[in-house]
Amino acid sequence: MTKSEQIQQQFKELQITTTQSLQGTYQTPSDKSISHRALIFGAIAKGQTVINRLLPAADVLRTKTALQQLGVKITTTGEQTTVEGQGGFKFKQPQQPLNLGNSGTTTRLFLGLLAKQDFPITLVGDASLSQRPMARVVTPLQAVGMKVNYLNEFDQLPLTILPNQHLQALNYQMPIASAQLKSALILAALQANQPSKIGQLAESRNHTELMLTQFGGNITKKQHHLQVQPLTQPLIGQTMTVPGDPSTAAFLITAALLLPNSRLTVTNHSLNPTRTGFLQLLEAQHAPLKYLNKTTAGEPSADIQVENLITPLKAFTINQENLGRLIDEIPIISLLATQTVGTTVIRDAQELRYKETDRLHVVATELTKFGATITELPDGLHITGPTQLKRPSVPLDAHQDHRIAMMLVIAELLIGEKLPIAGIESIAISNPTFIKDLISLLKDENK
Repeated sequence: MTKSEQIQQQFKELQITTTQSLQGTYQTPSDKSISHRALIFGAIAKGQTVINRLLPAADVLRTKTALQQLGVKITTTGEQTTVEGQGGFKFKQPQQPLNLGNSGTTTRLFLGLLAKQDFPITLVGDASLSQRPMARVVTPLQAVGMKVNYLNEFDQLPLTILPNQHLQALNYQMPIASAQLKSALILAALQANQPSKIGQLAESRNHTELMLTQFGGNITKKQHHLQVQPLTQPLIGQTMTVPGDPSTAAFLITAALLLPNSRLTVTNHSLNPTRTGFLQLLEAQHAPLKYLNKTTAGEPSADIQVENLITPLKAFTINQENLGRLIDEIPIISLLATQTVGTTVIRDAQELRYKETDRLHVVATELTKFGATITELPDGLHITGPTQLKRPSVPLDAHQDHRIAMMLVIAELLIGEKLPIAGIESIAISNPTFIKDLISLLKDENK
């Protein structure tokens, strides 16, 4: 049974009633962003890299398989994955195109990773990935020497990275706060002929910078500017444990806040300051959160105890200043906003139109089915609450977007009724245990 089939079967087994709460302990699934990067850095390092608790989700497996096609030996036993490093950007020509499925992270990071190879490499993806624009990564890389041939008339997949043996130094101001773009540029900068400078409009996830330093690379930050030194000697393989994913944890934290009588402990939650934007929104309004067992080794983490809200939160504002710290949480934050007092404003989020789907449009469309008062803007959303959500009269559709699918499941918990969700199987992309975990945590007071 495939992971998608497992999700569909678990969704059939999920029971939703009006008298449920969330009770117990939830081990946060491993972070998807860090899992991708651990495989990539392990591949270009010298020696073995041992990764504990690599996320076994579909997107991460695309990165693993693509690296194997490029000649990297990767083995997994239980929760431990071992990568035999190449000692540099020394890949073998793949025998066929690299099929990256639905993984935008793999695609954009690989554009930087493979910008300087002496053979052509073709990248392809599924129907959804093939509709996402790639120019924002390709264009700055072309300016410093990467050669690309789009295989259609648009700046989308499929594309071929052409042979190239020279990259100039980058001096680039990023137009958006994007960790994927930044990471692609850093990977290319490591292969350049001189130090590179990358400017950021605002802070975004810094996993690439932290991991590069951990592996022995040289990257410095001054305010919103990064300077990357090209590699003069190989990175060194490391042993690491992947912390929990804040973006995934946000869905069950939101459910625990909104379902009466809930008390949930979320373990191994990352406290990386570039990933805690959602928690900071909650803390600013004194939401019932308690931090336990804090650690500072590697990526900081803690266990978080969550109880249901006694009074609703007030509406909040998300813009360029904090968007990069919670961008993947926008779907579940939008659901939370339907239960806050006032109008929540989300701006500067046009990047969300180029995720697995147009998330701004799909969030507005699907939450409106529940009776939410939500207005779609060119770069964001206005959401006015609190709203008593109701049973939708038209079918729900996740549009094959894993975060939309999880948001819709939580919305069904709030109305106390399970309804069919088209594309529910997409949850396997990032969190194949989501519904199984939810089933174990739901308690019905009438049983």
